Amino acid sequence: MTTMVKPHSWADIDRQALLHNLARVRELAPGKRVCTVIKANAYGHGVHALAETLMPRLGDKDLAAVATLSEALALSETLTTHPILILRGPLDAEEMDLILHKGFHWTLHSVRQADLLKHWLSQNSGKLPALNIWLKLNTGMNRLGLYTSDLQQIWHWLQSLYAPGARVLMSHFATADETGHALAQTQQLNFNQMTASLPGAQNTARSLSASAGIIALPRAHHDIVRPGIMLYGVSPMEGHNGADEGLLPVMSLKSRLLTINQIKAGETVGYGASYQCPEDMPIGVVGIGYGDGYPRHVPSGTPVLIHAAGKVWQAPLAGRVSMDVLTVDLRGIPAQPGDEVLLWGQAWGNTLPAETIALQAGTIAYELFCQITSRVKLFYR
Repeated sequence: MTTMVKPHSWADIDRQALLHNLARVRELAPGKRVCTVIKANAYGHGVHALAETLMPRLGDKDLAAVATLSEALALSETLTTHPILILRGPLDAEEMDLILHKGFHWTLHSVRQADLLKHWLSQNSGKLPALNIWLKLNTGMNRLGLYTSDLQQIWHWLQSLYAPGARVLMSHFATADETGHALAQTQQLNFNQMTASLPGAQNTARSLSASAGIIALPRAHHDIVRPGIMLYGVSPMEGHNGADEGLLPVMSLKSRLLTINQIKAGETVGYGASYQCPEDMPIGVVGIGYGDGYPRHVPSGTPVLIHAAGKVWQAPLAGRVSMDVLTVDLRGIPAQPGDEVLLWGQAWGNTLPAETIALQAGTIAYELFCQITSRVKLFYR
């Protein structure tokens, strides 16, 4: 017999918001192929459910991208209709063999990976497999990517193979989220210069823009855009939130009031006694903490929304976030134990942007989503 236990914390995942955000990508980059980035368990949203939602809305030439081979193998069980791109590419010879046999698209960003491919080909004579390779250029991020001299040698070698499969030239912006930053323009120029010297490259698909480039740099859209964080309703642009870009939040993180304590003036709340009550006041205890993925380092005053007595109220945190609970100032709020609390997202016709909480925590919304733990149950609406 299965016992249904009501969760203390959960996240509503809005499929319609996801599809709205995909449509917004197409509005911003009309006519471009779309590579939906659903790595890291779809940024904590649940990759299989989101892949199922996205599949019917992907065009014939669209793709999905993950970071690692293990992610691609898991996703391939659900995403059966479109190619999967592995952004890190193969780590070793074993991964190279699996990638080629499975027909995944993959990023070639180093000479070592080219050597892995050469070794594989030397050990597997006969008909060449499909080589669905995205050549990643280092245009200024200085993280992963080929430099000009290595790119030219590898390009000429690949051209000589006459192997079937897709070819894409790609790079990644370092500062597209900062409007007017000179490095973004430099990277575009570097990309154009590096690809101009490759014979036959004018007929090769190009991909330079992730979410920030899609929003801020329309001249850099090229053939394929790679939306990531914007699919989940968050703006990648510094100082903006999703609503500024016409996006809707996909994840709404929720919990409940466990109890309400009446605390005397001058008494303190929580670990470190960091919050001292300025007057006699009610303190609500909410059933979520850093053990669920809510950031520990947000300060007192960080907002939550509470649905109480038929209305929505904003309440500030009071004291440190603990592993299992956090505490809020309920002065003026007619709350009761069991009332629902919104930590970020959208509910009851109100929005509390994840960007707001991330700013308070000194981080970005990407991290908030990715650190949600298995204790939080995901409900797909």
